Amino acid sequence: MDALPLSALEDSQTPSAAEPAEVQDVARWVFVVAALIALADILAVPWFTHELPNSLVVAALALAMVGIVADLTIGPGRAASERWPWLERALVSDRWCAFAVGILFLAFYAATTSTPTPYNEHVRLAWALLHGRTWVDAPSYMEHVVVGGRSYILHPPLSAILMLPAVAIWGEAANQTAVAVVLGAISIALWWRLMDRLGLGAPAKIWLTAFFGVGTTFWYEATLGSSWDFALLASVPFTLAALGEVFGEARPWVVGLLAALAALARYDLVMAWPAYALMLVARGRRWRELAWMLPGFAAAALIYVAYNEVRFRTPNDIALWIWYNQDKYRFARPGGPFALRDLPFNLYTLLFMAPSYSDKFPWIHPEFMGQAIILMSPAFILALRPSFLRPIPALVLAAAILSSGPSLLVYASGFAQLGPRYYVQVYPFLLTLIALGMPRKPDQLTKILTVVSIVLVVFFTWQVRWYGWGG
Repeated sequence: MDALPLSALEDSQTPSAAEPAEVQDVARWVFVVAALIALADILAVPWFTHELPNSLVVAALALAMVGIVADLTIGPGRAASERWPWLERALVSDRWCAFAVGILFLAFYAATTSTPTPYNEHVRLAWALLHGRTWVDAPSYMEHVVVGGRSYILHPPLSAILMLPAVAIWGEAANQTAVAVVLGAISIALWWRLMDRLGLGAPAKIWLTAFFGVGTTFWYEATLGSSWDFALLASVPFTLAALGEVFGEARPWVVGLLAALAALARYDLVMAWPAYALMLVARGRRWRELAWMLPGFAAAALIYVAYNEVRFRTPNDIALWIWYNQDKYRFARPGGPFALRDLPFNLYTLLFMAPSYSDKFPWIHPEFMGQAIILMSPAFILALRPSFLRPIPALVLAAAILSSGPSLLVYASGFAQLGPRYYVQVYPFLLTLIALGMPRKPDQLTKILTVVSIVLVVFFTWQVRWYGWGG
């Protein structure tokens, strides 16, 4: 049985997908902007720093130029179109536009990236995996646990798996931050594709892409790429792809595989698995068809168990429990690293923690402990717009809440973070809620909140990069 169209299940106010001419026009201008950003960076960097341009910026410029040339040479009545009609069809599909958006953010993120992070735990684990082991050579400043005289990192394995191609080429000199930039650009492209599946038109897509790509801390995470940031970031493209499948062909085996991969980046996302299953039912799948989700879930569980048996001789990942008891910050209390007593402070961090004020320019400063999500990206309040009496928005909200549960109960709310970083993993669910509640045309409130979010994120990111925490 084919999945029902979204309009058959939700009384959506969103417009239908864009016309081919509109898609090609949007893609053309996106490629042009990407080329201008990349070219500006290539010209400016040697002038101001006397260094070679970022190789990812150069790659973005090359890909943007390919896109522009393809757009100019392929179209109705042109010889190239007559020779390769399939290529013309590709260039008027929303996939082409999503590709253009990915190149734009590859250019932008590469141009605004920080220096390569020294907290490259995932590079070290990838190097270890290539040499047939799971223990790493970890310097003292990296978070790790020592078991049996060997060091193990705290994070799930997918981040290191994603680093394998780069580490296979460049070894331990692989740039973890550069890979984070690429993952960030891919995520933005997948978000554009998901919005197409949800039926949004070009104006809404442009506003919501700007919000996600620049108006949230995702930009900061993607251009920093340190240990925790990378692990959170690694889950996002798989969650976006899983949601894209839910609102597209809704094939249970694909959703199960993608949701499983997301959980191998952040274990918390296991909590969203039941919500995915119920979303598929709401999209028209029969209960018995959900069995096709199980192979993906089983494969993730097998990797999880094998990974921990090799490291700790136990099927459970106990790294965080070991770290908690040896934590240099001496947070350890009876009951382990997850407890109800930690809920109030985590809620404070998520919802109420504000920047600080001082007489030092520019007076309002981001703090080391983070900042509330609404005070950093106020447009997230738009996630409350859709009716939660309808099944799809209610299930997406449930996925966000369930996946946030471990972060709300953990003993530490995060450090050296721009905003509450543990919740980056639920951004895809919150963004989907915003899209589900989007009016036919982006209204004034959406535009104001998006602009304010971008201003705040740019302001605080600039401060951290230029002045440091607290000004």
